[in-house]
Amino acid sequence: MNKARFEAFSDGVFAFAITLLVLGFVLPEMANPSNRELTGALLRLWPNLLAYALSFGVIGIMWQNHHALFRLVDRVDRTSVFLNLLLLGGTAFIPFATNTLGSHPTLPSAPFLYGLTLSYCATVYNLMLAHLVRARAFADWVGSYTVAATVRAYRVGWAGYVAATLLALVFPVVSFAAYIAIALYYLVPRGVDADITDAAARRSGER
Repeated sequence: MNKARFEAFSDGVFAFAITLLVLGFVLPEMANPSNRELTGALLRLWPNLLAYALSFGVIGIMWQNHHALFRLVDRVDRTSVFLNLLLLGGTAFIPFATNTLGSHPTLPSAPFLYGLTLSYCATVYNLMLAHLVRARAFADWVGSYTVAATVRAYRVGWAGYVAATLLALVFPVVSFAAYIAIALYYLVPRGVDADITDAAARRSGER
């Protein structure tokens, strides 16, 4: 498959999913509310705002990782396309899980659903990375250290999401905090994301 079309379609789904997050803000129906009533209703949306900020960061990081990963991939085969569609399907579901989390942050079902969604995405990310490694789809100039560091980072994220998901069944608010901690963990560039500048520089030097 043409890699440019593959990446363009993926970017479109990431952009659509991150835009849908704002639909999680819904005010209750009020007939001729006073300014005080409207202000109170807006302030009560703070869990939705926190969930929105969390998921905006999560989808943004997923898009950045996707971009960094496939910049180093030479070719995209049918299996890569299939796994990528599974990933995008999970990504498109994040807005619904986010709305549920923001509306019911203290009920175990809400953070459990959210964690289940992110654990699914992390699982597919790991399967896709494993396939790319087996298929030797990376460019020749990509070092084994970069690939190994990426594998480790993806596995840490998967383990973190699974643990936070199970934690939601007992301590839902703590689970919410764990999702935030995982997002902060990925703000630090790792693997292909961290080494892409150096790798590109080495490739230019070799030319």
